[in-house]
Amino acid sequence: MNMLLPKLAPIRDKKWLDFQKEEMACLFTNVRSHDYETVDPCHVGSLGTGIKRGDDETLPIMHRFHKLGHDKGEWTMWRNNIPDAVLREALRAYARELYRAWKVSQ
Repeated sequence: MNMLLPKLAPIRDKKWLDFQKEEMACLFTNVRSHDYETVDPCHVGSLGTGIKRGDDETLPIMHRFHKLGHDKGEWTMWRNNIPDAVLREALRAYARELYRAWKVSQ
């Protein structure tokens, strides 16, 4: 049976985006916004052509990387720049989620 799930409106939170711009360091360089370049909240993926994912799915990256993602392709930008330590932590978090889901199903 094909069950339809309700569509949820993406989260929009300007305060969170402003916090990333003003207070957080770039995920790739660990540098905060300064006089020459800003940190941009970067939406990971899209909900369709021209529709950004929710603001809860953003990561802080320097403007040059954000622009590169728009110019060369988002996934190319991520693959070429994400630090090994970040990828390792993401994979560990994903592995833990898989384990938790499996454990609940037992």
